[in-house]
Amino acid sequence: MNFSQNYENLLKQMKFKREEGKVTHNNFKISPLLPFQTRHPERVKFDNGFKSILGEFTRLELNKSLIDDFDINQIIFDIINNPSVDAYGEEKFLEKLLKEYLFTENNELNILNPYLFSYIPLSDNKQAIGEKDIALFLRDIFCLDNYDLIKFFEKDKSPHPVINLILNNIPQLNDKETPVKYKSVLDNIVDLFNEDIEYAINYENFLINDISNIFAYYYFFYTSQLVLKLNDRVTTSIDDVEPLYYLLDWEIGANKNRKTLKGYGWDLLKYKSYNLAAWISVVDQLNILFGVDDYCLLGDIYEAFNQLSLHDQEEFLKYFKMWIKDYSDARGLEDIILPDDFVELVDILYESLNDESGIGVEIRTSRYPLNLEEIARAFFVKGRGKHGLVLNITREMLLTLTTLCIKDKPIKLKQLYKEYEKRGLFFDKYSKYEIEDFLTKLNLIDKKSDSGDAKYVRPIL
Repeated sequence: MNFSQNYENLLKQMKFKREEGKVTHNNFKISPLLPFQTRHPERVKFDNGFKSILGEFTRLELNKSLIDDFDINQIIFDIINNPSVDAYGEEKFLEKLLKEYLFTENNELNILNPYLFSYIPLSDNKQAIGEKDIALFLRDIFCLDNYDLIKFFEKDKSPHPVINLILNNIPQLNDKETPVKYKSVLDNIVDLFNEDIEYAINYENFLINDISNIFAYYYFFYTSQLVLKLNDRVTTSIDDVEPLYYLLDWEIGANKNRKTLKGYGWDLLKYKSYNLAAWISVVDQLNILFGVDDYCLLGDIYEAFNQLSLHDQEEFLKYFKMWIKDYSDARGLEDIILPDDFVELVDILYESLNDESGIGVEIRTSRYPLNLEEIARAFFVKGRGKHGLVLNITREMLLTLTTLCIKDKPIKLKQLYKEYEKRGLFFDKYSKYEIEDFLTKLNLIDKKSDSGDAKYVRPIL
């Protein structure tokens, strides 16, 4: 392996100038892990929920783009004035009918058919930049070449005459192919998403109504797990789901002994997100220095390192230490004795990048971690008095995820909790009691006996 050339590539990437003692923190350039924005105006605030992102996501799936200056209110005008549509002097009636079908009470596009998702516009401000990036992230990570989902969104005939009229006469989208930008590093989550979405596709109304919840949850699930994995260095399996405990939206009290308040909730996730940019920078630099064929997290690089011959390990560590010394000299950091140990060197590089007097301040004030907080505030946290924000699941979101966990066959209640946990949703015993009560009231629990092992949950669809 040519670690010497990799080292030169890293110096070039970081715009390192030895004579001038300068280095540029060229973060997130090699293979961006997350669609997070560092500028406030471009950071998505989810004022419109997940709809704008889903609109762009659908267009990406279909290799389409919106018409320039597209206005959803123009759709009705275009249909009525289309030469192929003969209203026979009933233009006013047709306009009223189309409005009732096409728009909600809030004057938003009513998704009567999956194809109409592709006409939901982006926000009319700079948040559109962030929305486009999240949509691309979702396509690249979860749905690249998912032909069943593409078929779901494609225009098709409808048995309903008014919907068919809309689909046949709606303005055509432009053709546009968008190259891949993101690569999955948490394939276990991606596989689970595709298992769930393949089930949901069989129920068109469910997927139309719940797709925002599905994508919002999996986006938060993936990003939050990645934050935790990056902070765990190289010691944990990439396939293990790190536990985060949620409270239910309708739970009234939350005492300090609840697991989500004892180090397994929002406070933990938010704290670890502060270090996110520094860890991503470490990962970027080591990918260059190691010269891997595909983008890897630290655990994968460490595993590849352990498979090297002793000579190659020593060679890699030599250049790893050279880079840390070069970087420290350029930053004016204190010289330290560098060990011949991969994990220790990773920690030293991280501490150098995260130093409070240098890049640490830039990173912590770059608003990069706030991207995670925005999606959490929009969907997954709730204020709990003196406890502040706490991870939270609403009834609607819980029902969506429960539907995906159970699918089309009854499962034991205990198995349902395991399915939640596979999807990153952990509950303590108090929340589990509330969930059982909630599902019982919905008549979804079958009790074969009083035993917990004999309680089954029916499919929802």
